[in-house]
Formats: sequence, C-alpha cells, structure tokens
Amino acid sequence: MISPELFAPPEPEARLRVPSADGTQLNVEVHGPAAAPTVVLIHGWTCNISFWAPVIKALLAGAPGLRVVAYDQRGHGTSEAPGKGRYSVPILVEDLAAVLEATLPDGERAVLAGHSMGGMTIMAAAGTEAVLSRVGGAVLCSTGFQHLPGSSSVVPGFRRMPRANKAVHRLLLSSPLPLGPVTPMSRAMLAHTALGPKTDKGLRNVNARMIAACLPKPRAAWGRVLSELDVSSLVGRLDVPTSVVFGTKDRLTPAAAHAQAIAAALPRFEGMTTLTGLGHMTPMEAPDTVVTLIRQRVAAMDEAIQPKEAQQ
Repeated sequence: MISPELFAPPEPEARLRVPSADGTQLNVEVHGPAAAPTVVLIHGWTCNISFWAPVIKALLAGAPGLRVVAYDQRGHGTSEAPGKGRYSVPILVEDLAAVLEATLPDGERAVLAGHSMGGMTIMAAAGTEAVLSRVGGAVLCSTGFQHLPGSSSVVPGFRRMPRANKAVHRLLLSSPLPLGPVTPMSRAMLAHTALGPKTDKGLRNVNARMIAACLPKPRAAWGRVLSELDVSSLVGRLDVPTSVVFGTKDRLTPAAAHAQAIAAALPRFEGMTTLTGLGHMTPMEAPDTVVTLIRQRVAAMDEAIQPKEAQQ
C-alpha cells in the first residue's frame, strides 16, 4: 500500500510569499540548483503542492538535475484565500505570471506542467505574451478547455440527459459544503470522483485527505469559475512544444471531450500519452510517466536554446 510519506514534499531550498497583481499572497517552494533548467508545477482544483511530491522527488533525484518550482493556487494549501470576486480565469494567469516573475531569472524559460485547473492555467496564459515568452514547453495532465459540467460523468445516471447532467455537475463544482472529516464513505466518493477504479488504498486515503483539506469557500469559488470556463480560443496560441496525458477512467475531464480536442488545436503538439484504467489524478497515479514527459520537454527546450548560445 502506498505510504502517505510519499506525498510529503521534500524540504525546499527556498519558501517564498509571492504577491499576485491584486496583492494575494501565494506560497511558492523552490527546489534544486539555481543554474539548472526550471520546471514549474501547477496543481489542480482542491489540491496543493503535496499533490506533486512524488514528481518533485523524482525530478530532483534523476539526471540531469532540475530546478523545480511549485506553488499553491490561491485558496489552496498555504496560499492566501482572498475574498469574493477574486477568483477568475484572468487571475489564474496573473498568479502564474507573478510566480514566474519571482522565480525565473530574466531571459530564461521554464517548462510548465499543469494538472486539471493547472493545465487550464497554462492554456489561458497562452493569450498573455508576458507569460508565454517565458515558457519553453508544457505538459498538460488530465485537463479540459470548455463545457466542464456538461462533459463530466462523476454522477451516474445522467449521461443521456445533457441538461440534467450539466446542472448536477455544475452544482457539484460550486457546492460550498464541507467535505471533512474523512470517512470511509467520503473516501470512496472522492476516489470515485478523482481516481481510477483499481487505485491503491493508500492513494485513496491521500486523495481524500488532500481534497477535504481545501477550504469550502475557495473550493466553491473556483468551482464556479470552472463551471463557466472556456479557453478554447487560446489553445491554438500555446505555441510551445506540448505533451498531453490523460487517464481512460477520468470522470471529471473525459478524454473524448477534452484531451483529443486540445491535441488537435495545439500548434506544436508533441504526443498523447494514454494511461489505461487511471482516473483524473494522473500525476498522483502515474508520477513516473509524468516525470518522463517533463524531462522530454526539458531536453527539447535545452536543445532549442543551445544553438543560440553557440552563436553568441
């Protein structure tokens, strides 16, 4: 059984409090040598930095060494939970821009890896040149780009009733009801929502505790944003080499509705990785696969940079 210790992030070289454009303080953790290529990890809705712990450990342990930046999205982890009205798609981009500005040296680019809402952040940022100019590659994990409530299949029995399916999943996204404490019933419910059907019991425990720890008000606020999200017009502007990964049992962002369409719209699509039997939490369920994709994008970014350096 997977141990919870696997999801304890390593001690970072630096912990930063980074103010976003509206002053909201974001918790940012920086790992690895300063001179190494940078990877920025962006978690999804109801998660936090610990979501990436196995990925961070593998990126730091492998060769070549990498510099890894991870941050808690606002209202998650130990980042500030602002008041009503300070959650939106543009704010996702502003927060990412603030993190890049605080952690990425001038003139350098990073590989971005985003899961779910983190992937949506990357796609939304494609419309902001100040962010896109600092990106050398991307990995999109289990994410969507529009019509999230209507495409979800978390609640069974509504697939043949599109309007009802959209309404019930919109309610699920935006509900401010608390999810804790974790019980066998809530653990099973959250595993059904986010994980593949054959997931290890230890991972189901970690998943439930992490989601239940997200405060109800920011969870609901972000859920309302996601229920209306549409970044379909921006996917085609993500003009960096981009890999896509999804689980075939993803009930929140099913591949047929999202991954395939995203791949078709990407100007520099670098391949689709299909994880059979896995759910929505692919970086938790298959961290080694996600690490391999991130390293591929880092290697490609280095190759693109080296010829320019040789000419100088």
